[in-house]
Amino acid sequence: IASALLASGRAIVGRSFKYHRPRGIWGSGVEEPNALVDVESAGGRAPNARATTVPARDGLTVKSVNASPTALADRNAVLDRLARFLPAAFYYKTFMWPDWHLFEPRIRAMAGLGVVDRNWKPRHVSDQINHHCDVLVVGAGPAGLAAAAGAAAAGHSVVLVDDRTHPGGSLRHRAGEVDGAKGAAWVDATVARLKSSGHLVLSDTTAFGLYDHNLVALNQLHRDGRPDTLWRVRPRRIVLATGAIERPVPFANNDLPGILSADAALSYLRRHGVLVGRQIVVATNNDSAYEPASALAAAGASVTVVDCRREGGVQAKSGIRALAGRAIAAARGRNAVQSVLLD
Repeated sequence: IASALLASGRAIVGRSFKYHRPRGIWGSGVEEPNALVDVESAGGRAPNARATTVPARDGLTVKSVNASPTALADRNAVLDRLARFLPAAFYYKTFMWPDWHLFEPRIRAMAGLGVVDRNWKPRHVSDQINHHCDVLVVGAGPAGLAAAAGAAAAGHSVVLVDDRTHPGGSLRHRAGEVDGAKGAAWVDATVARLKSSGHLVLSDTTAFGLYDHNLVALNQLHRDGRPDTLWRVRPRRIVLATGAIERPVPFANNDLPGILSADAALSYLRRHGVLVGRQIVVATNNDSAYEPASALAAAGASVTVVDCRREGGVQAKSGIRALAGRAIAAARGRNAVQSVLLD
């Protein structure tokens, strides 16, 4: 859903919880903090779903949460202009007189996010599977695949799970070689070897709980409409290879729509064919941002890299403007970023 929103030019996809500031898509997976939506389909309504994890399908109705009537024209956006007068817990101090209960219903109504379907009833009973293995690997990126392959080579039974539809993690959108093979080819070959050896590889599967006696609960999503499957796995050993999440750079107004992680921009470009902008500034303090910058420039964007390191910019290639020893001080814009101010 997020890639479809970006491709259609939808900058504002939600509003912040308290001040109703405009919010845009920031990430490309479970790390997404802004793009929470209510999704309605023939199977009912799913409130507060991440637009970055729900596949776009015909027949879906997607609505922003915490906005009325729409995220773009939210009537409560005026609260952002009054932010200096609305400190934390101001309503508990202000509306005690004459009676808090006079104001509580309206305040509570404004404080929610998604809308729960009161008539919802489970249509199916989820399948439940009990399983034992020697090693459970959570995360099928390069580290998780290497751990699974190593455990399998040592003679252990392996279960490999990942919440994405296709294993590979960052190797699905970043360049790299493993054992002399291109990243994507190595991923496919490793997964094929694991499956052919009788090991279990579960995609669209989230490990959501670790309980007594090494009981790990997994939720497997089926894209064909079948009910989710609950796996109860008891491994002898657990390997967590869930990867890293890019942290945002702190500067004034860094929550404006149009500001997203560099890795997310690369993921949308190479996984979904979506260019997130035509004039792009990439702020960084390390070398990982230069691959997204080069890819975005090659796709037709005008790209400037702002590298806070004095020696930054050594990886700059044709089509990229690199500014070393500089940092972003603030973003400017009302409903979306229009420009940035540099230190």
